[in-house]
Amino acid sequence: MRVVARGLLALLVFAAAFALYWTLWPAGRGAGRECELKSGVHALCGLNKPEDLLRLGDSDWVVTGNMGNDDWAEGGFYAIRIGDEAFRAITPDFSRPAEPTYGDCPGAPEPKLFSAHGVALRARANDEHTLYAVNHGGRESIEVFDVRVSAEGPALTWTGCIVLPAEHAANSVAPLPDGGIVVTIPQLPSVSEGVVLRWGPGGGWTEVPGTRFQGDNGLLVSPDGTRLYVNEYHNNRVHEVSLAGTVTPPRSVDLGFHPDNIRFAPDGSILATGHPHSIAVVALCGFVVRCGIGTEVARVDPATFQAATLFKRGANETFSGGTSAVVIGDELWIGSFVSRALLIVPLSELRQPLGAPAASPTHELE
Repeated sequence: MRVVARGLLALLVFAAAFALYWTLWPAGRGAGRECELKSGVHALCGLNKPEDLLRLGDSDWVVTGNMGNDDWAEGGFYAIRIGDEAFRAITPDFSRPAEPTYGDCPGAPEPKLFSAHGVALRARANDEHTLYAVNHGGRESIEVFDVRVSAEGPALTWTGCIVLPAEHAANSVAPLPDGGIVVTIPQLPSVSEGVVLRWGPGGGWTEVPGTRFQGDNGLLVSPDGTRLYVNEYHNNRVHEVSLAGTVTPPRSVDLGFHPDNIRFAPDGSILATGHPHSIAVVALCGFVVRCGIGTEVARVDPATFQAATLFKRGANETFSGGTSAVVIGDELWIGSFVSRALLIVPLSELRQPLGAPAASPTHELE
């Protein structure tokens, strides 16, 4: 009898595990009907792990990163034309020496090892930009590119790098008005906390006070350069921290999910994208068995620092693990750290109009 009971228990455990696995599988393979659609909620399939993305000014082009393989190798960038969603891989020119601004840079990365994790843009004149990319392939660094946009699309030329301190790995990067940058470090060596580090031309890395959180992740700088917005992944929060050395008290809001990246919407609000599952499920499904991870996008009002959910869905065979959302025309484009696709959502499908204040917030400021 005990043998039968044990057998039934084992069968029940197996059935429960199989049910859970089936619920979470498949995991954003960039396949299925959403890849064939061109309107409504649909997907742009065939891109590898487009974790972060941004529009190149007012041009017809979006650039996404490619995080590469499991060992970070063979990543890079994609250029996507907005009108017809045609895309191609971008091969940067790595042949030039580093500019004097990056005098400590040891040289260009090995192209086959380069990956692009978080990306950020500094606009210049005449459809020219400086692009910053967090790189894990071959070294932990911020790689810097000159971007020129023409009718044929963007062309990228490597201009230098900023190597991270030893044993530090960055997640997101954002430019500062003074020509410097800030980056998030999700976990410092030998401690459980993360931090935001600041770098300026001619100087080294310094810690930004008040940014030691549990899993520093997405990062934005306010338009006037006086404030940081930092995602605390482990504790479901977005924080506002002063950059100007003022006594303005920090603010934070609980989103109810783990926020990955943040971007500004055209109305000045903040879009935070992340994962409604537990961290254990995200780790298991993102890096071990490749099961599915849900996606949630919230809007944070920078005036009231209240948040409301705009979009939420589970994973399917097309898309899993959303990480970054940007407004492109009348659509929301969402990247992923595991999928072979971008998800494209009409703004009309969101739970509230994006341009309106965040009425009836789901989570309150502390």
